[in-house]
Formats: sequence, C-alpha cells, structure tokens
Amino acid sequence: MGSGKSYWGKQWSSHFDLPLIDLDHEIETAAGKSIAEIFQTKGEDGFRKMERKTLHQFFRKDHYIMSCGGGTPCFFNNMKKMNRMGITIYLKSSPEIIAARLKQEKENRPLIKGMDDDSLFSFISHKLEDRRYAYAQSMYHFDTDFLHDDNFQRILRRHGS
Repeated sequence: MGSGKSYWGKQWSSHFDLPLIDLDHEIETAAGKSIAEIFQTKGEDGFRKMERKTLHQFFRKDHYIMSCGGGTPCFFNNMKKMNRMGITIYLKSSPEIIAARLKQEKENRPLIKGMDDDSLFSFISHKLEDRRYAYAQSMYHFDTDFLHDDNFQRILRRHGS
C-alpha cells in the first residue's frame, strides 16, 4: 500500500504494451462490492480467501502485469505460487515515504481509515516488519527512490520476454 504499484504498473503496462491487471479491482468486480465493503461484511479472512481465488484465476494466463495488494504475498503461500507462475517484484519504500503518500487517501483504504498520522506511521512500520519475510521472497527488489523503466527492461531481457 502506497509503494507505487499502481503508478509503476501503468508505466510498465503502457511502455511494454502488456495488459495491467489490478487484483483489487478484479476482486471488486467478482464480488460486486468495494474492498471496503468486503472487509466490512466478510472481514479480512473472507477478503483474503476471495483474493486467493481471484489470484489463482490469473495463473493460467500469460504476458500481463499484475498489481496486487500489500498483503497478497503474505497469505496462503501466495508468494511461493506467484514466483512459480511468473516474475515477482517488490517495490520497496520507507515507512516515511509510504505514510506521506497515504495521508491523503486514508478514508479510501479500509486498513487505515480514521487513523491519525502517528498511528498511520506506526501501522505502516509494523506491517512492513510483519511482511518482510514474504516480501523478501520476491525475485526482484526495487527501491522506489531509484526506480526507472530500465529496471523492468532488464528483467524482460533476462527472462527472454
């Protein structure tokens, strides 16, 4: 959340003429509800099950870029499966940068809705720490402060795409 997945996904999708799949959007379409409504009615466990099911539907497809939520790789062995089925990229940002990006969007994001700035920073720091093990399993790690299109071009060359 707040690492730049949507921005970089759009950039790479356009630059390399690959369709961009936003996993949260796909979940909302399948459920007929917003992510916030899903969290409200089914809780995080219900959402994560829907997320897994939707993610697995894309394992049968080729040649696309997927932007997934920050929790996706942390549940149900999703990261291991994503690594087997494609190329995974961790867009690494500091808690300070993520908090600055998310301050304006808090009310639109169910996990941080209503948090004050100090709570937001603390929440982000703890989430990054909790998820570090899953994120570390990504094939590529890019610090968003230094990210540019050449990074993705090198991945494509290395993987023969």
